[in-house]
Amino acid sequence: MSKPAALRRLLTRFLARKPMRSTSLIITLFGDVVSQHGHTIWLGSLVQALAPLGVNERLVRTSVFRLVKEGWLEAERVGRRSYYRFSTHGNAEYERAARRIYATEDTSWEGHWQILVPLAIPDRDREDFRRSLGWQGFRNIANGTFAKPGAGGRALRETLEEFDASDKVMVFDATSSRLASPQLLRKMVHECWQLEQTAAAYRAFLGDFKPLYKWLQQEQTLTPETAFIIRTLLIHDYRRVLLHDTPLPEELLPPGWPGAEAQALTGAMYKTLAQPSMHHITSTLKAGNGPMPAAGKGFAARFPGFGPIPTSGT
Repeated sequence: MSKPAALRRLLTRFLARKPMRSTSLIITLFGDVVSQHGHTIWLGSLVQALAPLGVNERLVRTSVFRLVKEGWLEAERVGRRSYYRFSTHGNAEYERAARRIYATEDTSWEGHWQILVPLAIPDRDREDFRRSLGWQGFRNIANGTFAKPGAGGRALRETLEEFDASDKVMVFDATSSRLASPQLLRKMVHECWQLEQTAAAYRAFLGDFKPLYKWLQQEQTLTPETAFIIRTLLIHDYRRVLLHDTPLPEELLPPGWPGAEAQALTGAMYKTLAQPSMHHITSTLKAGNGPMPAAGKGFAARFPGFGPIPTSGT
């Protein structure tokens, strides 16, 4: 079966991205697939999985080498074959991201803020520490001061433990004062959280994937490989938008915020693609001791409460 026009257009735009950032795509694949199917993948299967997305073997090998060097992946040699898995650091980082990608977050808000002031983060850790805070929704609201609405919670505790930073960072609970200007608060959020750019990214995402979902609802002979390709691109592009977004409460968002529609579309498509894409994974990709095993129990908990949505319009 030939690929649908909407998928061909999406692949063309994906290949046209400069730079391609194949390392980010590999992180997506490890988090979405490998982490659920035995945690390990043979390098040859990684090459095979990414070939339909236009990533050649040389680029895969170079990107994997870089991810090992940066501490995201670790390698194991068995005979002449190399197998890869998330490192402890890589797994911790992706687990924090996965809670945002695959779970429904409570965005109810009572005016509370988490304020964080790093005082002594070593230079070698500073970039990774800031990246981890960004994934959790913290933004730099003033020189050396980070904030996010709501509580820091589990993810912040894990980050402080991972970077051994509990005695290097000041953390405060704060509340929006009645004296604060609502207009000034919204202006700060709009600028620091870059809502205009994020909304544009969500709309572009919807423009790419709504036609594909409409096609999926009408297609009766979806092949496992096509399901796998769409699922990989879906989660990769959704993760890229979430990287720059924060689950802000409705009180701080502009009217017509497209994030909720993007989440509903992603959840519905993922549920539709799950079964056929898993067939492709377990029948064609190899782990450390043979074919990739079936997905673990945690896989079924992804995107709770989401199912097929109406396909009227595009």
